[in-house]
Amino acid sequence: MWLAHALTLSRIPIAIALWSVWGQPAPAAALIALAALTDTADGRVARWAKRHGKAGPDIGGWLDPAVDKLFVAIVLAAIWVQTRQVELLVLLGAREIVLVPLIGIYVARRVPHRKLQADAWGKANLPRTARFLSDATGVPLAGTIRFLDRRSSGPVTVLKPADIADQQRVADAFSRAGLIPKPLNVADAVWQP
Repeated sequence: MWLAHALTLSRIPIAIALWSVWGQPAPAAALIALAALTDTADGRVARWAKRHGKAGPDIGGWLDPAVDKLFVAIVLAAIWVQTRQVELLVLLGAREIVLVPLIGIYVARRVPHRKLQADAWGKANLPRTARFLSDATGVPLAGTIRFLDRRSSGPVTVLKPADIADQQRVADAFSRAGLIPKPLNVADAVWQP
């Protein structure tokens, strides 16, 4: 767990380093990419450690979001000091300052919400859905339409062992064909309740 926490905490000096590279797009982009990488890696490392019985303080549930907020605050402070652009601060800070607390209040109140209907909307708007997915994934439009036509509708559910085994066979075939850089264990990436 300590490695996961160290990765989380590394975002603080990364945010501070952004001050020193202000106005230099390439180093700033590299630091932001590094921060995103540590944000992704800390959770993966923590889940791996738990699966392998590694002990340590389990503080990631509050440490990661707290450091994320601190990172944003440091970056917003740098933007303010460097530009004094209130509009930019409002746009960038709105998610952290407004949206996240509102979501917290909404969840805390346990207000019932209606069931999401994204699957039905996607089927009813097949051309738009297909175009969006094709543009987002790079899969040709005809193949995306074929996939959507053949896909069965239904709720999102937890993957069954047979589904995981099917995905593992695909991953193994991709690995043998050299389409992915190394073999992977699909079960390690699957959320289980």
